[in-house]
Amino acid sequence: MKKILNGIFIVLKFILLILSLGLSFFIVLSMYKRIDKNIIESIPIFIPFILILFLFFINIVMNQKSVNSNIFYNLTCCLVFTCILVAGLRSVLDKNMLLNSIMGYNINFSYFSDFIAFMKIMLYGLSLANIFFMIHEKEEKPIATKIDLEVL
Repeated sequence: MKKILNGIFIVLKFILLILSLGLSFFIVLSMYKRIDKNIIESIPIFIPFILILFLFFINIVMNQKSVNSNIFYNLTCCLVFTCILVAGLRSVLDKNMLLNSIMGYNINFSYFSDFIAFMKIMLYGLSLANIFFMIHEKEEKPIATKIDLEVL
């Protein structure tokens, strides 16, 4: 059961990563077009996405079992990407937000720009946890210690 759930979470985290990255890119592109800023200035927003995507590919290529088989890390990734996706969808689709109807852009840029800091914190936290799991080596327990041998 654990392997099945872990497999579902691994696939789901990639799907949610692509969806949250795409939606965030759309919102930031629309926001920067509205205020006539260069899209190059938005690179710091997408550095955590690129970093986590790079780490995920390293995990797959190097077959990092300490990361790939960790069900709690994969579940946390799914929750973080779902949170980003929900915040992005809310800023686009929630018609009850006052700025959606006042500004006429049909996207609440203020809501999403307030969420960007939290999004970065969550993505950098996932990246840091991924790196810690990559360098973590499983300690093998000895079969018998010296004390156990003396008792036998």
